[in-house]
Amino acid sequence: MTSILSACMNREAHLRQSLPLWLSLPKVDEVVIVDWSNSRPLVELARMDQRIRVVRVEGEPRWILSYAYNVGVTRTSGSVIFKCDADCSPHPEVTDLEPGPAHFYAGYWKSGRPLGKAWVNGQCLFSRAQFDAVNGYSEFIRTYGRDDEDFYDRLAASGFARREIDASLLDFIEHEQDARMANQVESRAADGIEGLLKKDPNFNEIRNFFFTKLLPWGRDRLRAPYAIVESGERWEVVRRDKTRELPIPEDIQVIARLNALRHAVSQLIGLPQPSAAKLDAKACLALLSNRLFPKSAPGQGAPPKPGP
Repeated sequence: MTSILSACMNREAHLRQSLPLWLSLPKVDEVVIVDWSNSRPLVELARMDQRIRVVRVEGEPRWILSYAYNVGVTRTSGSVIFKCDADCSPHPEVTDLEPGPAHFYAGYWKSGRPLGKAWVNGQCLFSRAQFDAVNGYSEFIRTYGRDDEDFYDRLAASGFARREIDASLLDFIEHEQDARMANQVESRAADGIEGLLKKDPNFNEIRNFFFTKLLPWGRDRLRAPYAIVESGERWEVVRRDKTRELPIPEDIQVIARLNALRHAVSQLIGLPQPSAAKLDAKACLALLSNRLFPKSAPGQGAPPKPGP
């Protein structure tokens, strides 16, 4: 039995466009949708087809992939789970891919990028046993980037070889990259350089990379608990118990952020990595601010004072 699993926040238009296609795919017995605090609840989608199940998570101010897909897997009933983004249109041949005792399937961004499909990296097929073996997605990753790749790395480290989904078998609804980041940052996020960094995919990915090294995820970690608020036929509304969220120690946050800042300086300013590695956070922020907000550049910064 194969379950398609998709989770989204305020990507309803894409989801409604993709859903009929998913239901037409062969071997698909179930579609589970995680409504991650969408501005308009999506529980009514469960009435479209007997194979659709919706779980709405309330009270979430921003998108967190790891939480959303972990709770989604617990609501699936298939032995094979096909994780599919809301904007993904798979070809029927994808459902012929069967995870085996020693392998799973995932898209690879390096193969997809030449085709304009770097997003293939987020699509994967795995078994419930494989998910359980690595305890799902790392819930220490709470911003954009590295969530899928960390999941794949841990599956491979547990003895499950990664086989590639041919990028030609996955199409995507065209939209701007900003749409992928739109729900990652709370509306009260800081302005200036701090605000830009919070929205920058590369900065977040490097920081999350260090989280995975300093806080490895595994079967000893407790995933987020959820309380059922309301339920009906093939739908339910739940709320995450945020009082039991696993803490990320302050010293680890500092280390991960500093390394991400150094990477940003190296990439944006062109400073060699050995030189960037000697900078502290204050120096990194100063360099980045000067590059991104040059006060002396025409039309930038405060206007000149009038002459006498």
